[in-house]
Amino acid sequence: MMYSFYVERDSLLHKLDPRVKIIGSGAGIAAMMLFNDPAVLTVLFFLVLFGGRELGKIRVREQLKLLKPIFPIFIITVLLWPMIYTPRLQGLLFGVSFGFRLLTFALFTFLLLMTTSQRDLILGFVRMGLPYEFGLTVSIALRYIPTLYLLAGSIMDAQKSRGWEMEKGNMVTRLRRTTVILIPLLISSLKTAHELSIALESRALGTGRRRTFLHDIKMESRDYAAIVAVLALLAAAVYVRYGLGMGHVIIHG
Repeated sequence: MMYSFYVERDSLLHKLDPRVKIIGSGAGIAAMMLFNDPAVLTVLFFLVLFGGRELGKIRVREQLKLLKPIFPIFIITVLLWPMIYTPRLQGLLFGVSFGFRLLTFALFTFLLLMTTSQRDLILGFVRMGLPYEFGLTVSIALRYIPTLYLLAGSIMDAQKSRGWEMEKGNMVTRLRRTTVILIPLLISSLKTAHELSIALESRALGTGRRRTFLHDIKMESRDYAAIVAVLALLAAAVYVRYGLGMGHVIIHG
């Protein structure tokens, strides 16, 4: 079974053309790459977080729930930088900045998936000139994230009901105990992939004929206005970074 991040809401982000949201997500990730100042990246993360709440009506709690699996990577990033960079305090700050950059990358992706249905996402890629197979592949790959996440949760609940304990023991013991999760998860993912391939073949995917769509997408005035706003924000970010020289700290002088 395939799961989806999409959440049905009546919001501005939901109404926008998927091409606008794809371009906006890419522009947002590009803008985040311009900066490495921890203060700037922290502020940008919370701006995106609350922007998703206001523009997409996605509650902060819902967004943080999706970011939960990435928090361990965030913590590792924060703790690793002081070990490889001196002075330690500055290394800690850089760890915080790169950690928030990672969270913001994920948040842009999750907001795209939470406000765009799979059908519209594929159509967005196709109307941008990419092959239908590419759009379908990207969409399926993105949908595998919540699928595996929920499968792992279901397997963990099933194993805990049988007396499995992950929290006890040292690190080596815990790693060994994860095999009762990884093996069923691997088998389930392979089974899902096999069923998906059968479904695609039964629908004659890749026959070479030009595809038609029952539902299509069309750019409206609000979509063009949103594109202009996105490009203006990206230009402003470039100007702040290179014109004003703000938001960037030299790591290796």
